Amino acid sequence: MQDKKTLTFMGNGSCFNVDFGNNAAYHINAQEKSMLLIDCGEAIFERIRKQKILENIKELNILITHLHSDHAGSLSSLLFFCKYGCGIMPTVIYPEKDVMNQYLTLLGNESQDYQLITPEEFTKYKIRGTKQVHSIAAYGYVLEIKEKKIYYSGDTKEVPEFIIKAFRGGKLDEFYQDVSRYETPAHMNVEALSKLFSKEERSKITCMHFDDEITRQKAQCLGFDISKVREYKALER
Repeated sequence: MQDKKTLTFMGNGSCFNVDFGNNAAYHINAQEKSMLLIDCGEAIFERIRKQKILENIKELNILITHLHSDHAGSLSSLLFFCKYGCGIMPTVIYPEKDVMNQYLTLLGNESQDYQLITPEEFTKYKIRGTKQVHSIAAYGYVLEIKEKKIYYSGDTKEVPEFIIKAFRGGKLDEFYQDVSRYETPAHMNVEALSKLFSKEERSKITCMHFDDEITRQKAQCLGFDISKVREYKALER
């Protein structure tokens, strides 16, 4: 089931889970040699470099859910590498352009070295942002990629009602939800999530952003699909 998913996970751990790596996913259009990366936490740039993911990529688009370091901590390094290491002009996608510009400026990135746009301004894929319940400003996204409609929660305490309605109405092809085994004001408790959906529905929801192996196993035992980290396979030149 997971092999057929539109998104590939580079990491699927929470901020303290160094074994699973920062939660981040991507989609590559092999024909166009373009990549959409969702989030770029502290460990993600290192994984991109070690797996040589950008070696044959001509277009890089980076969608950020929020500015916690496990989701945006190596974005600055990735932008520097695009400029000096591979000659790509990346596009950063975030709903609050002023906030993102200030963040990157403080880290030394120059605005002429990347394009900064909102989800609504992105034209390759249709992206709709939705504000999430988190400890800081955070966004989830509904994306339309390759005729698939995808919900990606980012970090959130709740599942928006319109997402539940769309899911039950058969209008979502893929549903990715962050979970925690703890009760926190920032993430969806996995047991609370299970009470929102039937066992049949749970098998169609992919959990991510695990605290640890116990959280992953708990989500699996409750009948949810599990995000799996996969090594990148290079595109043919």
